[in-house]
Amino acid sequence: MPEKSQNLSGKTGVVVFARIITTVIDLAIVIATIQILSKTDFAIIGYLLMVHEVARNLATLGFPDSVFYYFERVAGNARRAFVLQTTVILLVTALVSAFFILMVSWIVPALLPEWDAASISTIQQLLPVMALVVFLEIPTWPVTNILLALDRQRESAWYEMITSLLILGMLVGPLALGFGLQAAIYGLLGYAVIRFIGSWIWMQLVLPKGKLSDSEIGLKEQTHFAVPLGLSSLVNKINRYTDKFVVSILLPASAYAEYTIGAQEVPIIRVIPFAVGSVLISRYVAYHLESKKEELLKLWYKGVEKVSLLVVPLTLASIIIASDLIAIVAESEGTDYRNSVVPFQIFNLIVLLRVTNYGSILQAFGDTKGVFYLSLNLIVANLVLSIPLTIMYGITGTAVGTLIANFYNWIITLRRIGRHMELPVRKVLPFPYYLKVLATAVITAVPVWYSRLLLIPEESVVIGLSYSLGVYLSLFCLTGTAFSVISGDDWRQFREWAMLKFLYSKVE
Repeated sequence: MPEKSQNLSGKTGVVVFARIITTVIDLAIVIATIQILSKTDFAIIGYLLMVHEVARNLATLGFPDSVFYYFERVAGNARRAFVLQTTVILLVTALVSAFFILMVSWIVPALLPEWDAASISTIQQLLPVMALVVFLEIPTWPVTNILLALDRQRESAWYEMITSLLILGMLVGPLALGFGLQAAIYGLLGYAVIRFIGSWIWMQLVLPKGKLSDSEIGLKEQTHFAVPLGLSSLVNKINRYTDKFVVSILLPASAYAEYTIGAQEVPIIRVIPFAVGSVLISRYVAYHLESKKEELLKLWYKGVEKVSLLVVPLTLASIIIASDLIAIVAESEGTDYRNSVVPFQIFNLIVLLRVTNYGSILQAFGDTKGVFYLSLNLIVANLVLSIPLTIMYGITGTAVGTLIANFYNWIITLRRIGRHMELPVRKVLPFPYYLKVLATAVITAVPVWYSRLLLIPEESVVIGLSYSLGVYLSLFCLTGTAFSVISGDDWRQFREWAMLKFLYSKVE
């Protein structure tokens, strides 16, 4: 059992590391384009990428995620057949999305009445290229999940990192070399071609032989499972902008700018539970199929505990460094974003609830309708709470409304998971351990935050941030070890992760 646990830890480490690296690369792409491009060209490329993201989300629906659920139900030739079936579906939806982008290019002048003629002309010229990018990219979207479902975590990690680096090199590279916006978009097309060909070759190597007629999963059955997941993902993306939409209508532009800066979760923290969930979901499905309830609960608890030990202290760290972080990232001469600090701190309290990927366990039980229902529930609750609180308390009220909506939806989520696992809400998560980690994080955070205010001048933001992070994380490690929140096994795993052993040692 210890060896099996160690292997699982290594596999999880690979995926978490890859997701963190790809998140850093995504941030680097945004920062680089801001620094290189003029404001007009940045607006153009931002619009093109927004259309691309909308089209991709409309096309993929939940079909890539259905791989986790069905790979545990089929084997051998049927697996390749299922992948072929999924690819054919995505080729059709990709074609529809490409036509959607072409339609957008025709009506751009009506969509952007305040934009200048030159910018609109550029967008119309480049949207057909983005249509080709989408058509080539969408059928490859399940590859990461296929590799994970095949227990090839390291290959999945390399696939994610390679494709992210390709985007960085082929989108930002031409801009850095001074070739301009059109060259960058054609570079993105080059990335899509390489990804399409490389993914096809990769799948030929890892999948067993088989043909489409070997499929044991009906098209109707897969669609019935996948579409609610896709709609849920779409609703969740809309929900990310719901509170901002409320602020944009009810408050002036300056408040909207402040809230846009403040209403952010630290992305590197946010990816951890989703990365861990993507590794464990196949095992959740396997245990559920074999009716191994105790093993499923034990694995679920262990995943939550390990994620809590990372997410909770890092989230408290982001809260206590909020003022210094925002000053470094957002403020410049003539701009003041101090009003963003409290919304940022409130918004990151939501991350304390994200100690697991709750959707993964619901998918394991085949409850994709539940995932969709919960996403709708959240967006409604967010609207109902944010509007009156924004009117009464401004952007701080908006953040509070979003926090309460997420907490309410969290309780509903735990109740739904509890029904599947035949557990009361209080036992759905390992609350004793979670509360112990939270208490340790709070106890060490408060004196660090207070001492930073007393000892370091407000304007010394770099020194303040360095002091707060260094002292807080050190104190948490010492206190956590003293109170047995951090075990010897946790330290061993941390050393292995820090040395990146999972990238070169055997974890299969």
